[in-house]
Amino acid sequence: MKKEDAIQQGFSVISGCTINKHKNEKLVALKKLIPNLVNSDNQLNTIALQDFINIANTTSNNKGYELTFAGKGIARALADTETNKELKVETEQSKEFKNTGNVVLRGDNLEALKILSQNYFEKIKMIYIDPPYNTKNENFVYKDNFKQSEAKLCENLGLDKETQNFLHNVYETKSHSGWLTFMYPRLKLARDLLKDDGVIFISIDDNEQANLKIICDEIFGEENFIDCIVWNNKYTLQNDAKYTCSQYENILFYAKNKSSFTIGKANRTDKHNKGYTNPDKDPKGAWKATPLHAKSGSNSENSIYSITFSNGITWSVPSGRYARYSKKKLLHFEKENELYFNKNGGVDKKTYLKEVVKKGVVFSNLWNYKDVGHTHGNNEELSSLLGKGVFNNPKGSLLIKQICKIANTQKEDLILDFFAGSGTTGDAVMQLNKEDGGHRKFILVQLDEEINKKNNVKAYEFCTENKFEPVISSITIERLNRAGKKLKQELEAENNKNDFHNKKNLLDIGYKVYSLTEKPKLIETSHNGVLFALENQREKTADTIANMLCMTSKTLDLKVEEIIEDKLYLIDKELYILGNIESKELKNFLPNKINIDGYSDIYLENWLNLDVLGKENINVVY
Repeated sequence: MKKEDAIQQGFSVISGCTINKHKNEKLVALKKLIPNLVNSDNQLNTIALQDFINIANTTSNNKGYELTFAGKGIARALADTETNKELKVETEQSKEFKNTGNVVLRGDNLEALKILSQNYFEKIKMIYIDPPYNTKNENFVYKDNFKQSEAKLCENLGLDKETQNFLHNVYETKSHSGWLTFMYPRLKLARDLLKDDGVIFISIDDNEQANLKIICDEIFGEENFIDCIVWNNKYTLQNDAKYTCSQYENILFYAKNKSSFTIGKANRTDKHNKGYTNPDKDPKGAWKATPLHAKSGSNSENSIYSITFSNGITWSVPSGRYARYSKKKLLHFEKENELYFNKNGGVDKKTYLKEVVKKGVVFSNLWNYKDVGHTHGNNEELSSLLGKGVFNNPKGSLLIKQICKIANTQKEDLILDFFAGSGTTGDAVMQLNKEDGGHRKFILVQLDEEINKKNNVKAYEFCTENKFEPVISSITIERLNRAGKKLKQELEAENNKNDFHNKKNLLDIGYKVYSLTEKPKLIETSHNGVLFALENQREKTADTIANMLCMTSKTLDLKVEEIIEDKLYLIDKELYILGNIESKELKNFLPNKINIDGYSDIYLENWLNLDVLGKENINVVY
């Protein structure tokens, strides 16, 4: 059915990417706060904005501090341009498709992020990415070349042919501008996917670290920068280095909203627990003496005083010091036997080991390879699963698990990696779930980058020998498959087999695989008297369901209940209609919200005169 017809009949139409929907929501909120900032065409009134901020009182150079680069305007526009791609279900490549909450997307991550913005907007707790580093050795595969859509974008922005050619040349070289133009729209979209307390981690070396920091300050807000973690990733010195041997990488760490984020803590080790003893056989266990005074404080009566305890011992705040606790608090500690009175008349507060263990330890921003792995060990980890040389220099699961911990991911959180590579992030999430009984879910995005037989014989042979398509995403998927099998075997070995199989919540080692394909579209035609036809028609019902879920802001892990095969489905208490059915088929499900596939051969007027529901609860989805 044509969109115009559905709109004319009074139905709500869900069409296109929701990037503009979120933009419009922000404009509505802005208009509510300051009405004259948004005009009647729902566009930002920049003159009114200048008046509001009193631009006459700003400095003569009012652009402010920012990083400029060739292609920045294109980069911003690319983030706001709707995608013409959608999801295609790859059932044969998937594992436990109907039961898993994990997702793997094969395709360009810019397009994938635009699709995810429809149904995962503000739902992601943590993002980790390891993008190309823009070095001489890095093969920069992702090329946002000037295809027809980008050329039109240049035209809309008023860029002349000379400028277009210049930008095209920039993209084809390993320039800072090309790399930044590539990264900017992806990071902008990534921010929209994060929950209010969500965080992002970006691995990078020194070639682009400084530039990346500035554009992240712009996109996420300088106030939301948390740290630049230094990962000591090599344990040997390369003595043939021309200048100095680099033994570290950077990991930029930003929050969506720093005030909403609570950082995770590291586990205490034996090193942290030294000095805790129990000389008085306290039933609360081992403790360490903590002085009752501190170096800083105020001159109030609660900070400088003397107190006599019930045993006759008097304690006074030493000169130049301040009390850590009030008198009332100290008397409470005495009552609870949480003070230690030594033979010399001194008094200390007992700090119990079991309490500090619960609190954990603050993470350092210098991560040693002994704790989170090193490049050589990461290669060995992957080699044990796939064989030697199939994928070189991956990140390791130890590093990603530590990132999940400092991100304070909880057991039901969602984690995204849109430069998935060998699939380390998915492997690490499954490992972490096995360790703490969690149900974290992952979304991985990996380009179908072709593996060149001459450049990487091992990877090419690995794919062809296992009858996989020779692309990087095949390695991503097979790594998840083998890592999941390994974890399941470990679980079975650690538990009684019968007990293991009787558990209701088994470790999720499955994944739904989707590739990106062209969206359907209606085209005018005069063939055989037909006025319009459908181009890029979907092959399977599962494809239609997946894309309707995206368009109706439903996540891909939801249970799909089939009511009438290929025609009627119940998902998250909403009805999804994919074919002509009689209205009586709906009587047991009303007043559930109804979503109708706009690309199916359905006659709205035949059965949608449902007074009990109302057209406001019926969406036609394209």
